[in-house]
Amino acid sequence: MRWFDKKTVVLCVLFLTVFLLVVSAARLQNRYPLMSRLAAAVLTPFDYVFSGLAGGIQTGTLFTRDLATVYRENQNLRAENQELRHVVFQLTEKAAENERLQAMLEFRTKTVAFQMKAAAVIGRDPGTLNHSLLINQGASDGIRVNMPVVTHQGLVGHVIEVFGGTAKVRLLLDANSSAAAMVQRPQSRAVGIVEGNPAQPALLRMKNLLRDSDVIKGDKIMTSGLGGIYPKGLLIGEVVDVVDDDGGLLKNAMIRSAVDFSRLEEVFVITGERTPVRP
Repeated sequence: MRWFDKKTVVLCVLFLTVFLLVVSAARLQNRYPLMSRLAAAVLTPFDYVFSGLAGGIQTGTLFTRDLATVYRENQNLRAENQELRHVVFQLTEKAAENERLQAMLEFRTKTVAFQMKAAAVIGRDPGTLNHSLLINQGASDGIRVNMPVVTHQGLVGHVIEVFGGTAKVRLLLDANSSAAAMVQRPQSRAVGIVEGNPAQPALLRMKNLLRDSDVIKGDKIMTSGLGGIYPKGLLIGEVVDVVDDDGGLLKNAMIRSAVDFSRLEEVFVITGERTPVRP
């Protein structure tokens, strides 16, 4: 600290001396040209040093100011970028929602045979075998137990519990679900029972098919309306494999559901059938 104080004093004295010499040289420039030239020769190195020092200080000041400006601009750009990302996220979500709702609206417009009520999925059963979900429509909205639940893709399941403003839906994937079904292909029309498949939870199984039943890979399966709670004509899925039953008299068809159960966000509850308008 003492060395720093001494150095400061020396620099101050040197600066004062140079300043006085410059003032004196300026006064003697006209009266004593020789002394003026001598002073200029002596002071030139100092003038160079102090000019360079002043220029460096000015350059450093400008650099620091530019750096601060760049930092502020960078912060502003970061904030704008974050805001734009949020806007893009909202627009993407709105576009996805509009696409789903448009598909549901078209389905509802074309499906004139049933009365339907739209509902949003607000909860899911975390279990792997007891597949169910919760919707935001209940007894106060006219929802009753055993009402079928569908989307524009196909059959989802049916209502098993009803509360004031919500209802619980058992998915067709559930091991306890079953639906009377038939092959849509006109040349076949084979009938059976579609149920959840615990051995392969991602697939449905159509059982009670006679060994000689005309069922092939690629066939579309729909509800048959033969008993049960589901009306005829609801799409269930597509046959991906046909295997013989252990007993040898029957066979099973493995079906990939038409509904993507992992992406359900909105559904329709079929509340009744429309009465045909007589001419």
